[in-house]
Amino acid sequence: MNATISGMLRAGFALALSTQVTVAGETYVSLGLGAASDGINASTTGVNHPTRCDSLLYANPANAPTGGACMDNTPRRFFGDSFDLGAAFSGAVSLGYAWERFRVEAEFFSRSHNGETRPGIADAGNPALQGKASEWSSDSPPYHRVADFRARQLLVNLYYTFGEGSGVTPYVGLGAGFAQVKSGYVGSYLRRTVAGGYITAAGGDPAQPEEWQLAAAGSQSLLDTEVSGEAFGYQVVAGLERKLADRTYAFLSLRWADFNDISSSGTWSTIRSHAPVQADGVTPFTSVQAFEDIGGLAATVGVRYAF
Repeated sequence: MNATISGMLRAGFALALSTQVTVAGETYVSLGLGAASDGINASTTGVNHPTRCDSLLYANPANAPTGGACMDNTPRRFFGDSFDLGAAFSGAVSLGYAWERFRVEAEFFSRSHNGETRPGIADAGNPALQGKASEWSSDSPPYHRVADFRARQLLVNLYYTFGEGSGVTPYVGLGAGFAQVKSGYVGSYLRRTVAGGYITAAGGDPAQPEEWQLAAAGSQSLLDTEVSGEAFGYQVVAGLERKLADRTYAFLSLRWADFNDISSSGTWSTIRSHAPVQADGVTPFTSVQAFEDIGGLAATVGVRYAF
């Protein structure tokens, strides 16, 4: 009986030891550099009234009309478009744990883009801007710009490697986490001057222009603000790795990431070349800038070292 028990104990110990060796893993760090190509949908929404309603365009503000559209405080879009942020340098650093064919890691991934400028085409649902295409300066048509776009991501990734050997080994992964996004955002409307034909474009009579038309001619509405926020998202990763030494691997990865929307509120720099206030001459002229469908593709090459 004692021999049987002793044999069972030895067998159990041997099995536990072999299992421990099988599942034993190793901690690693990795560093990667590469390029990212991202895109977003950006829009600006706020309250806007027809130019003729602006009380600051009249010598006597009480002369400004106050009925109808001048009282409509429904937020509507000024701008809306898709932006290709272009290629950008990216970098990643990770701390993880690998066992058998699996790896789990915490990854910090960073990228910065110059951004893009797009034409400021008036949204179809904004009556205060409709029909004004002829009013804008031909030298500087309406535009909006996303500039200095920066994203810092902290993700938890899980990978599966398809075998291991001296050759190249493929792997796939999924990750989820948060991104801190910051970007400059500029929007501009510049009107024609009187000499450039603004009175006619605004529906007036050049021989007898209205007071507000003369005051609005050549004026600019300018937004220059920052959009920032945190967004939850996920990524899908596929790559190849090759063992260089006992604890060192080289890798090439491709990732596609997608993050939730962010938005920020900002006050315009100027409205019709006067203080950034609504038609009543008092209420601050603010708008909400929203970034949607944040994400894109990135390629990274790097080295992983286990210790």
